[in-house]
Amino acid sequence: MSNPEAKERRARRLLTRHGEAAQIARTVTTGGGPSDPTGGTTTTTRYDVQVVLAKIDADRIDGTNIQTTDVRVLCTTADVELTVDDKIECSAGDLTIIDLGRHAPDGTTAFYDMVARR
Repeated sequence: MSNPEAKERRARRLLTRHGEAAQIARTVTTGGGPSDPTGGTTTTTRYDVQVVLAKIDADRIDGTNIQTTDVRVLCTTADVELTVDDKIECSAGDLTIIDLGRHAPDGTTAFYDMVARR
């Protein structure tokens, strides 16, 4: 078994045993612009996912890109490809995605191993 396959199997096992329900919130603004003083219309769509929250390994913390208060988030795939503009709504509160950690060895996303910030 290759390393990507082992990672995917381990991630699925962790998500099955320890996962909690969460949502990915994607906010999109349409309209607006220089001639529209309203600023456009903002819509938030939520996608159901399972997540496992964990501490970041100390050797990954550099104090700038990854901080001591950041959270590691193992996440199932959603109905859409996630972006760093999306938010995670979970038991730890609303989290901002810092690094997606997309795991897609064959081009199709199997799971995300993200770094997120409160």
